Amino acid sequence: MTPPVAAPVVSPAPVRAETGRLRRIAAPAGLAALAITGVGVAQLVFDPFTDNVPLCLLHALTGLQCPGCGMTRAVHALLAGDVALALRCNVLLVALVPFAALAWGRWFARRWRAVPRADERNWLPSPLVLALCVGLVVLFGILRNLPALWFLAPPPVV
Repeated sequence: MTPPVAAPVVSPAPVRAETGRLRRIAAPAGLAALAITGVGVAQLVFDPFTDNVPLCLLHALTGLQCPGCGMTRAVHALLAGDVALALRCNVLLVALVPFAALAWGRWFARRWRAVPRADERNWLPSPLVLALCVGLVVLFGILRNLPALWFLAPPPVV
C-alpha cells in the first residue's frame, strides 16, 4: 500500500508591497493634499488683509487678543512668502509650523515603513510636555496684550 499523498499547500496570492504601502500612506497623503488644496484655494480667493474676517469671540467681547488672533493673516502671509509679516501677525503660529511639519513627516514615515499600530499608541507627548505647551500658549496670550509688548499683537486690518 502506498502512503496517501498530501494535498499541495496553496498559498494565497501574494500582495504587492506597493499596494500595501499606498494603502498605509493614504491618510497622511490625503490630509496633506486636502490641506494644500484648501490653503491654495483660500490664498487665491480670500485676502484677510482687505476682506471682512470674522472676529475672534474673545476679541469681540473684551478687546483682548487671544493666542489665535492673527493666525489667518499669518498663514496667508506665509503662503505669499512674507515671513516678516507672518511673524508680525502671529509669531506663535510661525514658530509652530516646523513642529507640525515634523510631526506630519514622522507620521508619514511610520506609515511608509509599516510600523505596527501597537507602537503608534505612544504618539501623544508626556503630560509634562502637554502642560508646557498649554502654558506657552497661555503665556503668549497674556504677553501679547501687555502695552509694552505691543509688537506681539497682530496689526489692525485696514
